[in-house]
Amino acid sequence: MKRIALSLITLLLSGLILLNSSSAAMALSSSNGVSSQRQQGGPTQSSTFDKAEFLYWFKQCEHLQGQHALAACEQALKLNPHVAATWINHGQKLFDFRQYAKALTSFDNALLIKPDYSLGLANRCGILSVLGRYPEALDSCDMALLGDQQWGFSGQVLAWNNRGETLVKLERYEEALASFQKSLAIDPHDVAAQQYRHVVLKKLNRHDSSPPKVPGFIPSPQEQQIALVLH
Repeated sequence: MKRIALSLITLLLSGLILLNSSSAAMALSSSNGVSSQRQQGGPTQSSTFDKAEFLYWFKQCEHLQGQHALAACEQALKLNPHVAATWINHGQKLFDFRQYAKALTSFDNALLIKPDYSLGLANRCGILSVLGRYPEALDSCDMALLGDQQWGFSGQVLAWNNRGETLVKLERYEEALASFQKSLAIDPHDVAAQQYRHVVLKKLNRHDSSPPKVPGFIPSPQEQQIALVLH
């Protein structure tokens, strides 16, 4: 945990904050912690708001697609900007629209609320990799794996795959292979990890004794690098 704390201090000082939270139940419970979140430097809001209305827009944000989903996320954030899960899903919707810089800002806002949130850090790793900020991406994935182990629907494979994909971009193929092997140890049926592993083995001129079950599959950024908070 000391390593996480020191890394977060470095990111905070450089203005590169992170992201967080989990489900609808957590969304409502976290709304009662406004004063403590203010002390952490998060956004400010009125001490009272319509929780039922917030929960409605939170669920719409989570489950809708496209512009309607983005609008729902923004409405939820207007009602209560202190729920990290909303920021995560907002960032994912922005990512779908290729608004990568804005997506990173949403992830950063979420991590201001809960800096050790594993899913948030894994998402941040993915968006930083898309932006070509590979060393920061690796740090964020490593911190995700050391974080609170709250992964939502995604599981640790999101962090390991994002980490491996970033290492592929850096041409650090042995390390990338190790990351994908970690993913497959957790979920042997993860198609993205299978595909990435296959690509890396070809780069290393090694025979793949377990070729992907879907050979033509190429993971898209939406499929691999960013995950919604689901429950």
